[in-house]
Amino acid sequence: MIKKTAQVLTILSLLSFVACVTVNIYFPAAQVERAAEDIVEDVYGTTPDTHKNKDDQSSLDSFLALITPDAAHAQSVSESDIEGLNKSNSAIRGLKKTIADDHRKLLPYYNSGNIGINNQGYIEIINKTGLNIKDTAKLRRLVSQDNNTREQLYSEVAASMNIPGSEINKIKTIFADVWQKRAPSGWLIQDTNGNWAKK
Repeated sequence: MIKKTAQVLTILSLLSFVACVTVNIYFPAAQVERAAEDIVEDVYGTTPDTHKNKDDQSSLDSFLALITPDAAHAQSVSESDIEGLNKSNSAIRGLKKTIADDHRKLLPYYNSGNIGINNQGYIEIINKTGLNIKDTAKLRRLVSQDNNTREQLYSEVAASMNIPGSEINKIKTIFADVWQKRAPSGWLIQDTNGNWAKK
């Protein structure tokens, strides 16, 4: 009886281990990186004078098309799943636009070294050099607003790929890497040890 119980426990332990390994193996790192690259490219490439035509398909739209179920797969996906995915895709587009709008306002602060990109995919105020009280308050509001939008973006990217909330930090790390790699030379970025330096 004891031997049989031990065998059952061993089998359950192995199944539990395999389940954990499966979750780690199937985290869609490449898809998340692709999403990050498309979004960051659109944000950094957006300037007040150059807006894409509504008829043009951005790289983000191309990516969203890949993760949206097509007719061939629609039969195996419930209508509620498709509806949820479409809502998530629409939310990602809206959040990307908000971040792009904020980015234009934040550019002078990046260029002057007042802010930088941390290792979690958010913006931080590094110093207040050249800023008066009014400018500092404005910058704080902008940074807070932008970081809140980024938080929502990372959650929506997770939702669009059915990634559990427990894996959100992996998404943030991937986005942080892309935000930093695509940043222009001279911007402040934070390394994995928490140190800040000009790119």
